[in-house]
Amino acid sequence: MSKKLMLSGGCLRPNGFELGEGKYYGKASLVLLDLESGEFSQLLTKTEGGENYPDEHPNLQFTAGCVDGDKLWLPTDTEVHCYQLPELTLLSVYSHPCFHNIHSVHVLDGDLVVTSTGLDNVVVMDITNGEIKSILNTEGKDPWHRFDKNVDYRLVHSTRPHDSHPNFVFKIGHDLWATRCPQEDAVNLNKPTEIIDISLGGEVSVHDGIWWDNKIVFTRVDGYLVFSDPKSKKTLDTFDPFGGALNRPMGWCRGLHIDGDIFYIGYSKLRKTNLKSKIKFLTKGNFKYSSGNNSLIVALNIRTKKVEKIYSTPEGLIDAIYGILPFNYD
Repeated sequence: MSKKLMLSGGCLRPNGFELGEGKYYGKASLVLLDLESGEFSQLLTKTEGGENYPDEHPNLQFTAGCVDGDKLWLPTDTEVHCYQLPELTLLSVYSHPCFHNIHSVHVLDGDLVVTSTGLDNVVVMDITNGEIKSILNTEGKDPWHRFDKNVDYRLVHSTRPHDSHPNFVFKIGHDLWATRCPQEDAVNLNKPTEIIDISLGGEVSVHDGIWWDNKIVFTRVDGYLVFSDPKSKKTLDTFDPFGGALNRPMGWCRGLHIDGDIFYIGYSKLRKTNLKSKIKFLTKGNFKYSSGNNSLIVALNIRTKKVEKIYSTPEGLIDAIYGILPFNYD
């Protein structure tokens, strides 16, 4: 059986930057990558909004999902979709007014955990019916300290600037943690004074936090992997997959799947942004690709510290990559 991966993300609107925040992406895209042949194929798309989206120019993208048994949980900016694998039959859709710019969904200890990034909150739901069990602010504040609980934020294009911009959740023991962009860290939502520093003094954005070999591995948008000790909450090591190369891919590093010693890392196609500080890392090195470079999946052997293969996506299939998941079916 050929190994395959599912890539979740979105395709840029030609005029998305001109339209403004919360309108960049016009097609949600789930793509299948055959790792042996290197072929990409379309699995799912979403090109229309609906009642849980703004009427005009909805931001359409599939963000970081998860596989739980034979179910695929796949979020958009304002909804969480559940699909039956491998047929990808839609089973249910959960949505709440407090959902905005969702970046990820996870099944953790039987709960469905959603990062409502636009409201700086993490929403914990009953997996069987989608009812909200709790809402946790990622700075330890009241979840509604700067937002109005009576507003349907699904119909709002943008709530920027965000105070903490949570991206990804994971657990250490019984505690729920979330990565945060402005703080460049991961925070214990049960004890918000406890953090893991991922920036190491730089100004970068952090995304994934995934368990591997009794460590937590974080991705940074500049391409660095950060390895941290879950006990001491200290950084053990950092690694740049292209540190020894004269030329390197240019992209927004986000999305990580680990299979044994192979790290599959996503690099999104760069888009125009008003947040210039977030792409300052592009000035620090020789980049192989132009600004029109398509999104990439990089296969890194973490034991040998060598990049084994780079998969470049076809034009127009998926520009932004949020998540990388296994597809263990023929």
